[in-house]
Amino acid sequence: MMLKSFNMEVRPHSFQVGGLMLAVRRPIIVTHKAGSKFTSKWDGPYVVQEAYTGGTCKIVDQDGVRVGPINGKFLKHTTPEE
Repeated sequence: MMLKSFNMEVRPHSFQVGGLMLAVRRPIIVTHKAGSKFTSKWDGPYVVQEAYTGGTCKIVDQDGVRVGPINGKFLKHTTPEE
């Protein structure tokens, strides 16, 4: 029963190389807030450079600066702005 409930909540992450992502903005010191409550929690857009099977991605920003590998649970898909 619990396994069925858990599996309904878990969504597999699939990333395409070249796809646009937003990354969650995380402060280094987690006990302090990063800005006001109106500050966006997402940073980006970033481009997926490499995607691994475990849900981890290497992302780069629009200028080509490598941000580094990041877990897929801290990413979300975005669409290109017109």
